[in-house]
Amino acid sequence: MSETGNIPQRIAIGRVRKPFGLKGQCYADGFGRAFGELEAPCKILWGANEKEANKAVLSEIKETPRGYICRFEGYDNVDDAEIFRGAYLFLDKSELPELAANEYYHFELEGMAVVAVPANRPIGIVTEIQSYPTVETLSVRREDGSEILVPMNKGIVEKIDREKKCITVFETALEQLI
Repeated sequence: MSETGNIPQRIAIGRVRKPFGLKGQCYADGFGRAFGELEAPCKILWGANEKEANKAVLSEIKETPRGYICRFEGYDNVDDAEIFRGAYLFLDKSELPELAANEYYHFELEGMAVVAVPANRPIGIVTEIQSYPTVETLSVRREDGSEILVPMNKGIVEKIDREKKCITVFETALEQLI
């Protein structure tokens, strides 16, 4: 996702799974924290990719144990809502809610260097963040081209430095993964 000319960078914040109920609601999965931070009504973009996204207004957002239930303004029944099935939901980067200093968005971690401490040994570069029901993991590409998954928990990740674009991990915990 790159910024070109006057086109703002768009960030995928979620994906619609399927319509739900009779009033045009949909089940959606959020990517990271951004989706859960939204307050309805809010303007978003939706589509198969960021370049061909359409404008819409989320008129309802509710978190449930099965993900989010959302509703789009002007789409008032299950047949209308079918158009959103499988669509990605985007926000312009500039419209993302601001986070505290110790918080981050998934896209901010991509491209960061991963270094093991205390030896300051380079491990690799974060290529993506994968979310599982019990843990989020960093997918890290190593110099030899191999990839490892590093669980994002306090026993493994020491610090995420957004300014230096570096994630430090405990070497002793990492040895079990490599």
